[in-house]
Parts: sequence; C-alpha cells; structure tokens
Amino acid sequence: HTMILKTDGTLWATGDNNYGQLGDGTTTDKSAPVQVMSDVSSVSAGGYHTMILKTDGTLWATGDNNYGQLGDGTRTDKSTPVQVMSDVSSVSAGYYYTMILKTDGTLMATGSNSDAQLGDGTTTDRSTPVTVMTRVASVSAGEAHTMMIKIDDDALWGVGDNQQGQLGDGTIIDRTTPVQVMTGVAIVSAGSRHTMIIKNDKTLWATGRNQEGQLGDGTTTSKSTPVEIMSEVSAVSASKWGSAPGGGRSMILRTDGTLMGTGDNQAGEIGDGTRTGRSTPVQVMTGVSWMSAGVQHTMMVKSDGVLWGVGWNSNGQLGDGTTVMRLSPIAINVGN
Repeated sequence: HTMILKTDGTLWATGDNNYGQLGDGTTTDKSAPVQVMSDVSSVSAGGYHTMILKTDGTLWATGDNNYGQLGDGTRTDKSTPVQVMSDVSSVSAGYYYTMILKTDGTLMATGSNSDAQLGDGTTTDRSTPVTVMTRVASVSAGEAHTMMIKIDDDALWGVGDNQQGQLGDGTIIDRTTPVQVMTGVAIVSAGSRHTMIIKNDKTLWATGRNQEGQLGDGTTTSKSTPVEIMSEVSAVSASKWGSAPGGGRSMILRTDGTLMGTGDNQAGEIGDGTRTGRSTPVQVMTGVSWMSAGVQHTMMVKSDGVLWGVGWNSNGQLGDGTTVMRLSPIAINVGN
C-alpha cells in the first residue's frame, strides 16, 4: 500500500487495504488515492500498518495490529486511525513493528520482537511502546532489524536480525541490544535484510544481504561490514519485502536529482523499463526530489511536485486507477 502526503498536509492512500491500513474506515482495496486525514506532517507505511504523525506532534495508527505494532495497547486491527501518543518527532514503521522517536530524543518501540528488533533486550512482543534508548536523532525500521543514529558523533547503531550482516557490525550474530556500527552518519535506511547508509560527506555505504544485488557494489555477495558504493548521494530507500516474492532493492537519489536503482527488478520496480535485476545502480529518471521503495513498487516525486509510480500494482498501490504492472514510471493524479 502507498501513503501520499500532499504539500497542504492532507494524507491520501491507495492500494492493499485488507487490514484497514489505508485508514479510510474500510478494508476495501483502492486503485486511486482517497483522502484519509489532514494536518499531517509525516507518514510511514509498514507491512500492513500505517503510522501517521500530525502537525501537533500526535501519533496515529491504523491497520494490522496482530503483534501490537499500532502501539495502542491492544492487538485489534483498526481501519480508522487511532491516537497512540503525543510529543512525537518522527516514526518508522517496520514490517510488523514500529519505532517511535519522541521530541526529547527518546526512542520507543512496539510490535513484533521475534528477532529482538525492538531493541529492549528481549524477544517479547509489545502492544504498548517501550523505551529503548535516549539521545536519538533518527531511526529506520526494517523487516526485523532496526538502525538508529544517535545525536552524539552522528553514531550509527543497530539491533535485531543480523543473519545476513545487515547490522554492519562485522558479524552475523543477532543483537538483542543496540551495537554501534560507525560514526559520521547522516541518513540510514533499513530494508528487508540489508541496510543503506549515507555519511555526512554524502558517500553511500551498504551492508547485509546482497543476493539480488541490492547493495549496488557490482557483486551478489552479502557483506557484514559496510562497503562504500558511490558519492554525492542525498537520499536512499531500502525495500522491505517480508515474505513476498522477490528480493530486496535500493533506490538511490543523487545530489543532482538523478534517481538510480539496484537489486531485484522482477516487477519492474527499479523503473528502468526492464525486469532485469541489477547489481550496479542504473539510472531511472532525473529531476527527482523524493522517492520511496515499497515491497515491489517505487514511488517518486519530481521537482515540480508531480508524483510518479512504477512496478507491481496488483492491489492498486501505484494509485493510477488500475491494477496494471508498470515497467516505466507513470504520473499519478492525487485528488486533483
């Protein structure tokens, strides 16, 4: 499913809605965007749940709640957003769990903890958020591993599933409490079983699973220590694929607005007009200001504010009014 935030603060949703993750009060799939809320500042789509941050700092949640990932103290699915807490600065929805960053830098976690991805030292699922660490600047929740950047030294830490080296600590040992990986990190994106890292000098680094070429280093060999991929990178999005077919991929935005992609491409989700997997990043389009890698689809915003989508569309997740797979990006009309 896809969540779309317009510049006027209205939130729109399209695609799979089996658990109420679109938040429109139904469990009916949508193939074109429907408006869900207003006064929204950010949104994060998990496997089958959605976390919404309003401009007043309140956190809202909708969709699948089987593991307590909504954080409302229940295990009951919601089809309309419910308020979870206040004083929140950012949120990252993992596959079946959620990481919440409070305005004071406290990191909290809720939902599935089967691989210790919540970082609270246990493997106990939580339906109410628990405190994990303090002095956190940003967080990214993957499929079953979590990466966080601390305020001090811009240090990158990781916790949870590490079977493919996705934590980047040089081992393939799962971690139940966060371990430090590197310093000088600006941005991190945790994918299914890989992690993409942008350092303060705008170099891109990658670690973890690489069977599909998602690290972009020209190989299909997994890494347990981050390797440098390229320079002049402003944003990166690592896909989370759960139990879905296909592997991971990474979408990379260069400082000049060029969008590139690497990894799995079975549904055309890289957007280069083919279904050929890549182990080295290929150029997709130029003039891009933002992008997000879904399970097997990619959404991008061009500098003129127009939304585009590409890849798998079986549930209407591209929002183009169809359920037709797209191998090349198509412009999406959002409530105009």
